[in-house]
Amino acid sequence: MTTPSRKSRQFALRGQEILDAALVLFQSDSWEDVTVAEIAQQAEVGKGTIYKHFASKDEIYAQLAMLFQRQILARFSIIDPQLPVIERFRQNMCAAWEVHLSSKELHRVFLYCSRSGFRSRLSPATLGEMLAIEQQIAQPTHLLIAEGVEQGIFPPKPLAKLLFGAQSAFWGAIQLVWSGYLGDIDQAEHLDDLTRFILAGLIYHDQPIDLPGRASA
Repeated sequence: MTTPSRKSRQFALRGQEILDAALVLFQSDSWEDVTVAEIAQQAEVGKGTIYKHFASKDEIYAQLAMLFQRQILARFSIIDPQLPVIERFRQNMCAAWEVHLSSKELHRVFLYCSRSGFRSRLSPATLGEMLAIEQQIAQPTHLLIAEGVEQGIFPPKPLAKLLFGAQSAFWGAIQLVWSGYLGDIDQAEHLDDLTRFILAGLIYHDQPIDLPGRASA
């Protein structure tokens, strides 16, 4: 494995400084209106230097989104794969929850980069890199659910059906926290409640529920 040259290390460092500068500007509610010129000023570089590192502002968004995703991957990678399914599920939830709540700016850039309209503007190389990272993030959860089904913990239903409610609950909870609707909360306590709620939905996914006023089939 070759060691990067001093020039390449300096280039990478400057690229990270530009991303850091952009993230500072993205703290504003009008973050989508931030210009490349403003990012250059914040990073204390010329506008041309920005384009040596990133082809467009969209590429800056994409790189920040992937930085965010790599933080989740790093957290997933240290979870012991030998742990029981339920405990691994709890740790996966904790990793994703804490990363999503660690930076409002990165979280909303990540959501912005999930839009199909945005992705259609990316270069094939950048889009491919983003999709590859997303696949890496999804894989541990997919394998975990499949293992839970195999062990009889979760019902034998298609993965997409099992994950629909879980993903909806998780994303809804994150949005509620960042919206400020819940006020000042104990994040650990809310994570525990959310995890138990999602696990109950997965484990009892096949259990019939008699709803008042609904005739039995």
